[in-house]
Amino acid sequence: MPPIAAVTWHDDPVPHSSTARATTTGRRTARIGLVATVLLLLCSPLLSGCLQSSSYVGDRLWGDFVLAEKNPLTGKGPQVDVPQSMAGNVSASEYKQGEMVGTRVTYNEISMGQFNQLGDLIGEAYPDSTVTMDLTAKRSGDVVRFRGSGDLSALTAGKDYVEFTVRFSGPVSASNGKQTTDDSATWTPDPSQQVQMTAEADYPDPSTAAFGDWTWLLAGITLLVVLAVIGLAYVFRDRSPRPGTPTAEKDSRPRAERT
Repeated sequence: MPPIAAVTWHDDPVPHSSTARATTTGRRTARIGLVATVLLLLCSPLLSGCLQSSSYVGDRLWGDFVLAEKNPLTGKGPQVDVPQSMAGNVSASEYKQGEMVGTRVTYNEISMGQFNQLGDLIGEAYPDSTVTMDLTAKRSGDVVRFRGSGDLSALTAGKDYVEFTVRFSGPVSASNGKQTTDDSATWTPDPSQQVQMTAEADYPDPSTAAFGDWTWLLAGITLLVVLAVIGLAYVFRDRSPRPGTPTAEKDSRPRAERT
């Protein structure tokens, strides 16, 4: 019976370079993702500021109006009730000038839509009369036109007092009122008559300029984030040799023998 050949087992270690490479690559990817997330978080307040500012761009108007009565029986004169929707930009305070008593309404940085509602507040201040006021402000190109028309025939000259002021975001080019500053005009219409108030202001649409500015800013922020991610990917790139790539063996001979 022939002898049985002996079988020798070799417990050679299993190459683990692929596993190590995958682990290292995963760590680098996670590190780059973490840094990119931090960059985005740092930029988020600025982006939020951009969005918040963009919601306020557009034409804004400032000014005030006074509704008063001489020696009113109630002792208060005309009263204005500011709706809650306008309370952030419109406020009413007591007005008293000599024998004239009433209300001063101040509006600050309101939109054209809110401005057009001010006429209703004037009419509501005289609930037992036929007083009406229609106020509009519209943009046409680079010109903002203000028109105010109303019926004050129910008021009495010498007893009632009305004053209206509007200020634009640019210089006033035409008005049938008294131009108090370069960008504002004031009217003191006579009671017991029909009212016609007009004014024009010339200045570019602020929303157009703001849109261009924010667009370039957002584009710049996006480009910086992309460049930062690309730079991080390059810095933390995998420099280890690929599987199967021959590597140069280190010469262990003394320096004198190498030459």
